Amino acid sequence: NRRSAMGLLPGLSTEGLTGAVRYYDGLTNDARLVIDTIRSAAASGASAHNYVRFEEAAPHSLGWQCELEDAESGNRASVITRTVVNATGPWSDTITHSHTRLRLTKGVHIVVDAGRLPIPDAVVIARGERILFAIPWGERVILGTTDTDYSGPLEEPVCDPEDSAYVLDAVNQAFPSASLTMADIISAWAGVRPLVADRRGGPSDISRRHEIRMGEPGWWDVAGGKLTTYRLMAEETVDAVVRFLGVQASPCRTAHTPLLSLIEAAPASGILPPAVCREVVEHCCRQEWSVHLDDVMVRRTSWRYYHADHSTVARVVATWMEEVLSWPEATKAAELARYDRLTQSHITPRPHFSTHNASECAPSAPHSRVWASSNE
Repeated sequence: NRRSAMGLLPGLSTEGLTGAVRYYDGLTNDARLVIDTIRSAAASGASAHNYVRFEEAAPHSLGWQCELEDAESGNRASVITRTVVNATGPWSDTITHSHTRLRLTKGVHIVVDAGRLPIPDAVVIARGERILFAIPWGERVILGTTDTDYSGPLEEPVCDPEDSAYVLDAVNQAFPSASLTMADIISAWAGVRPLVADRRGGPSDISRRHEIRMGEPGWWDVAGGKLTTYRLMAEETVDAVVRFLGVQASPCRTAHTPLLSLIEAAPASGILPPAVCREVVEHCCRQEWSVHLDDVMVRRTSWRYYHADHSTVARVVATWMEEVLSWPEATKAAELARYDRLTQSHITPRPHFSTHNASECAPSAPHSRVWASSNE
């Protein structure tokens, strides 16, 4: 009822408030989910290579001849394979031989200090026909997301002032006493959703269905879908490849196979970023293909997004990486310069925020949400 909702969420707007619904959902760390999935695949025999670029492919008498380039060394390799699966997300329809068509939409999140919005559970906030979330994240709160058509650079979508203002305005309407401003933003990120093309309706109306299509013999395009269905998409794709190859394979174990054991997942995996320590950095470098400083800071630990003093953290991490990876003397300085360049617009609130990551809530661990309703 109204009184209980106000007691559970101090500062909640009472205008039109009639009550709230509390339910249980899931929460995951998307960056860690990606890494844990790759580690699990490698443990099962997959060959995982970081910073290797797919250049082109051509039909071959044995299937496909693919040209690859190591982006770090510049070395090139030619690989002949019977099948190719194009599962490159927003890049899917830019690759030669792709037969998929995408409609890209952008979603952004911003991070503020938990003291500025002290909520005990995740909160669903209605904004017109869309909903946003305010999600507790340790000493921080994640706010988002948006859903707008996108046609900009895929390598670095940005959270621009309009995106930030939209999110802050929605949260401030729900929690007027918070009075959040741009100055409260600790970090932000943006991501691109690779949705199966449908030009009808607005971005939020587009189906999140996935599509698996063999456009040419031995070439599959995988498009659409959601984080919550990625293992189902993988199972259906591999089943299709197996049928095409005509080989005998045991039934898929995806539905009941954990990605990693708790021991294997330690010390980095979890909803919250791990403690800043050398052990975590060494683990990321030895076990998780980290090559650059931003690999660790952004895509392995989320320290970039969690810590307001991330630049100070980055300098400590760079020293540890220098020792672990035996960097030449000049490499540490180059890595710090690269990191500062990539994250410059994050250091203090700026007109835009550069990003390299995207996230969406997905079932993983129990988490409570409250949906405050009104009679409007």
